[in-house]
Amino acid sequence: MGMRNTKTHYGKLSIALHWIMALLIIGIIAVGFYMGTMEDGDPKWQLYGYHKATGVIILVLALFRWYWVLSNEKLSAPEGFTKKDIGLAHASKWSLMLMMLVMPVSGMVMSIAAGRAINVFGLFKVPALAEANRPIAGFFHDVHEISAWIIAILVGLHILFALKHHLLNKDETLLRILGRN
Repeated sequence: MGMRNTKTHYGKLSIALHWIMALLIIGIIAVGFYMGTMEDGDPKWQLYGYHKATGVIILVLALFRWYWVLSNEKLSAPEGFTKKDIGLAHASKWSLMLMMLVMPVSGMVMSIAAGRAINVFGLFKVPALAEANRPIAGFFHDVHEISAWIIAILVGLHILFALKHHLLNKDETLLRILGRN
């Protein structure tokens, strides 16, 4: 298996990007929902810092992933897939890909519009606006919150359908992204 996709197999880089981003996205969503339950104070603000920094990393990975998906070979549908299956798979994939951009961008705009820079693990900072703009920050807070629910639902459905294809349909859908087909 090479780095690039073929008609029948995902390449090593596609597989690595999928699983790294899956773990980061599931983790950041869980942390995001948890932060909403925390009392104000240093532990919460420290977690917010990690959450924001991770969001910036996810955005960088998502931009690269868009490039990689668009510049790589498209896999043919697994045997037995109907036009409906293919349509649902494409809708799911592109909805998730879109949300991988909407989530971090909305979080970044919310933060910088609120006058808060984003320190990306000490590597660099995304500067805040010189003067906070609360209406913009509030709008993007709402976008970010709604997007969190949308992506959580999409990820849940993605996992359920992958398991359905593996356990009930017994096709190679899950095996492909595990690099085992």
